[in-house]
Amino acid sequence: MLPFIIGGILIIGGGILGFIVSRKMKNKNIEIKFLKTIPVSELKEILTSNAEAGLEGYRHYSELKGKAGSDDPEKTPYSNKEVAYYNASLYQIYEETETYRDEKGVTHRRVKKSQSLISSQKSSNLITLKDPASGDKVYIDAGQSGLKLDTLKTFSKFEPSNNARKYSFLQNLKFSALGSRTLGFKMIENTIPLGQSLYLLGEALLEGKKINIMRPRDSKKPFILSVKSEDDIVRSNNRSANIALVFAVLLALAGILIMIFMR
Repeated sequence: MLPFIIGGILIIGGGILGFIVSRKMKNKNIEIKFLKTIPVSELKEILTSNAEAGLEGYRHYSELKGKAGSDDPEKTPYSNKEVAYYNASLYQIYEETETYRDEKGVTHRRVKKSQSLISSQKSSNLITLKDPASGDKVYIDAGQSGLKLDTLKTFSKFEPSNNARKYSFLQNLKFSALGSRTLGFKMIENTIPLGQSLYLLGEALLEGKKINIMRPRDSKKPFILSVKSEDDIVRSNNRSANIALVFAVLLALAGILIMIFMR
């Protein structure tokens, strides 16, 4: 009886994975492919005319393309570069000794390298997307929930422990001793550089004279800010859908095999 239960669960799980994930990715691509890119100047006219007609709070679901910027660019904590957005992480790299048994039951010890996140920080200023043709721009808060944010890894550096003193932020950093010894620290920055080409999909809202891009009220609609091109995003979604479909088939096959051979 148990093999049939386990097999049934795997078959159902595979079906759900294949249907839901694959369909979700395909629906995203439908939205992306069939929604035409609108110039910021045209979007501004649409929002303004609706506001003048008394439709305050009107939102327009829009696909925008332009260059990244910020009215007040922030500097990254480790490379000290001005960017439109950053997400920086600091890891403690250390060695630890572990005990394990081989296939003959003999106990051994080995040293392995591990890492632990000790600091993470993000920029807080609004990102701007500027239309190269008109110079008009929109604003987006990258901290909004539901936003699919794609950035670039622009900095990755390991600093040995004995060199840590040259960094002021490492001198004042408090961290726990992990493993047998700390080897050093790894600094990573994922950013949106100033002037980077951006793809943006969300609901535009006119607030005063500023156009803000918000999360769609319909949660099924994609909400994207990406350094990737539209074509790259579509290809990535197709890959995700195909991978989900493969895993779904494998789960279903595993369920069938369990029901046949373990009964």
